[in-house]
Amino acid sequence: MRRPALLLALAAALLGCPGHVKYPECKVDEDCKEHTQVCISGTCRQCREDAQCPQNPQALEAQVCKNNACAAKQQCSSNKECSAGQKCAQDKCVPECTETSAEQDCGAGRKCFSGRCAAEEECLADGDCGDGRACVQQRCVAQGDLLASRSERLHGNCEVKAVYFGFDESTLSANARQALSQDWQCLQKTPYRKLVLTGHTDERGTTEYNLALGARRAEAAKRYLTGLGAEEKKVRTLSYGKERPADNGHDDAAWARDRRVELIPEAP
Repeated sequence: MRRPALLLALAAALLGCPGHVKYPECKVDEDCKEHTQVCISGTCRQCREDAQCPQNPQALEAQVCKNNACAAKQQCSSNKECSAGQKCAQDKCVPECTETSAEQDCGAGRKCFSGRCAAEEECLADGDCGDGRACVQQRCVAQGDLLASRSERLHGNCEVKAVYFGFDESTLSANARQALSQDWQCLQKTPYRKLVLTGHTDERGTTEYNLALGARRAEAAKRYLTGLGAEEKKVRTLSYGKERPADNGHDDAAWARDRRVELIPEAP
């Protein structure tokens, strides 16, 4: 009788030893150590506290312990906690729309570009606008309006407009001088850090000749503006020659729009 009792005592001792439980069961944290886990109520679980979750300093999302499992930290609980152009979905801030679900995400009369809802006429690039339209100053405009818009720039509450030249000319006409005088009045109303004058030509002639012609046109505009009072050190000239036409046509009307100097004021 003494031998069976001894065997039973030995078996009971072995069963009570923490090292003999089978994963995922456990008695102490040591039973879960091989799996980098901790013992919670007799079962190996990922964590007991945030510090037991893997933390990667380069990761965009920190991990926290939630219901004894490591999970991404909750970024938000409502749309108000996300940046403009984002919404809260599954505790994360995500783009408020996708192109495939624009109508559902943004509603009728609005579209999705760059992950945010916007009015139909808003844009970041020509591709955001429909056929026959282009993106100018973040607004979709008809191609017919594009020619004038690209040569005019808002500066404060007024517009700075391009000046135009005759064929193979770099001398300012009376109309060009009048336009530059109006531009100078606009520039005086709103400070600028620098004014860039870009000279352009039509497509006829060699690249080298047109670069030189564009430079002469820009210099003529600079001399006139400095004569009106512009600081010479703040005015810079640049020639694009025929590389940036205002009109892609190949007739006299298109060439007349190409022969210009554009004024580009840079904000302070």
